[in-house]
Amino acid sequence: MSAAVDDVGQQTPVREPAHEDGPPGIGSYLFSARDLTVSFGPVIALDGFSVDIPRGIVGLLGPNGAGKSTFIKASLGLVTPKKGAIFVGGLDSRTQSLQIRDGVGYMPEHDCLVPSMNAVELVSYFGLISGMMTRDSMQRSHEVLDFVGVGEERYRQIKSYSTGMKQKVKLAQAIVHDPPLLFLDEPTSGMDPQGREEMLELVRMIGSSDKTVLVSSHILQEVELVCDYIVIISNGKLVQEGETKTLVAGEEGVQSLTIRGDEGSLTRFVRMLGEACEIMEAKEEGGKQMTLLIRGCRDGSRIFGLARDSGVQIRRYQPERLDLEEVFLRSFRGGGKDGN
Repeated sequence: MSAAVDDVGQQTPVREPAHEDGPPGIGSYLFSARDLTVSFGPVIALDGFSVDIPRGIVGLLGPNGAGKSTFIKASLGLVTPKKGAIFVGGLDSRTQSLQIRDGVGYMPEHDCLVPSMNAVELVSYFGLISGMMTRDSMQRSHEVLDFVGVGEERYRQIKSYSTGMKQKVKLAQAIVHDPPLLFLDEPTSGMDPQGREEMLELVRMIGSSDKTVLVSSHILQEVELVCDYIVIISNGKLVQEGETKTLVAGEEGVQSLTIRGDEGSLTRFVRMLGEACEIMEAKEEGGKQMTLLIRGCRDGSRIFGLARDSGVQIRRYQPERLDLEEVFLRSFRGGGKDGN
């Protein structure tokens, strides 16, 4: 039921700053952190962290202890930074945290549901504690349960629900009060393949309705499928950020070349190709096939000529394209595109 999402953001609009002491261009971003430092005793959780996060569906990635949770808590004013500032929709988390929290919905990874309640009771209760009137919260709970795909089961006790149904109820309670900003922590956790696909489609629909969704997930393929923008954090610092399509595009000027032939032909081609351009990486695939990453070969006709002379078959020749897992690994190997 798309109406349950189309209205999201109308009750609590994200406001732009009424002052000029925020970072330049903040109107283009939902989050803007500047030199944010947060420590807990001797442990530095965020270390001079600066980032601009646009509106849309954003993936927040990093290993355990990277600083992801601390960044979210600092955004909501739940922890006080030692230095720096963070603005959410133009609001300063240091002085306007309650206004920020009014516009946030949260879907936790852990089980937050009351087993003895049914879905209607629980979701409407979350609406009440978010400031909605009783009648409005009940009506809205039915709307969002329809939207997430919970049918007549909504009248059964939650303890009888499958893991997939519980995940849908957690999403419903996060959007019941119509927030413009959502934090989704491992939204597909414990779901079967069909359930994961349905959940990701729900995230896409929510993100397409002028909402911002911050997704934290360890399943990088899912993040790549739904997120428009990626932020990677490690040791409290920004490691890599950018539009998903840009990050997975690969390095400019690098081509991926897959060839097939017998061992002698492959060896001969690789030797000749190495004299013509730089071979950055070579992977054997089943003995009779190889995939090469090459740089500096702008003349495709020469590569095809070398393949013909060597007796190998070119199976694929295209600009390098990465998956998000490789982007993630390269970031921590110091191979990010921006050098971070």
